Amino acid sequence: MIERYSITADVGDMIEAFKVEQLINCYTNRFNVAPTQTVSIVMNDRWGLRTMHDARWGLFPFWAKDSVNADSSMLSSKPFFERMLRKQRCVVPCSGFFGWQKGEKEKDSRAMHIVVPNSRVFGIAGFFDVWRNYSGQEVRAFTMITAPATGTMSQWQPNVPVIMDEEGMEDWLNPRISDFRSLRKHLEPMDSYRMRAYPVTNAVNDEAYESPDCIREIRPDFAWK
Repeated sequence: MIERYSITADVGDMIEAFKVEQLINCYTNRFNVAPTQTVSIVMNDRWGLRTMHDARWGLFPFWAKDSVNADSSMLSSKPFFERMLRKQRCVVPCSGFFGWQKGEKEKDSRAMHIVVPNSRVFGIAGFFDVWRNYSGQEVRAFTMITAPATGTMSQWQPNVPVIMDEEGMEDWLNPRISDFRSLRKHLEPMDSYRMRAYPVTNAVNDEAYESPDCIREIRPDFAWK
């Protein structure tokens, strides 16, 4: 499961990368995003305008298996996802995500920050729900879509977020496309050789810890100490 990610790109880079037409809220300089926290997603508003807005990570109920990550191979088998996949798809801006490389003992596990080299920001496929709270304010919550990892990374990281290319994002955010079957081709995992994983501090296990240290590479000779 993907339970942590970072977003450190500049606002301008995010607007350009996702062709945002209307900026409502944009969160950046987040080094350790955890479930239930509020971040930015790229979505279509009710008029079809591509908007960057805030949303909570984790659908309701929060304890449900698919609230934080939704398995790409299981989407069609979940009828309650149909409405969101048809009309409420989103892209989650991301600079890197975290996995844990297990050691011989559980306490020896090492946090790893996984990035796409030369990409300050990339988009993860997701979908969101929306409702009005007791005060009438519109509230959003989202989940990110994951797929099985490939290559050598699969030896220690079972799943990765679905990272979309430009064509995939255009189709995924196209409000005129409502047939999910035509979008399946965009939900393949990125090949592991196109990503880079490096060791970082295990402090990222603490969701309250928010510091540039979370994404700073640890020298190999100190990584397992």
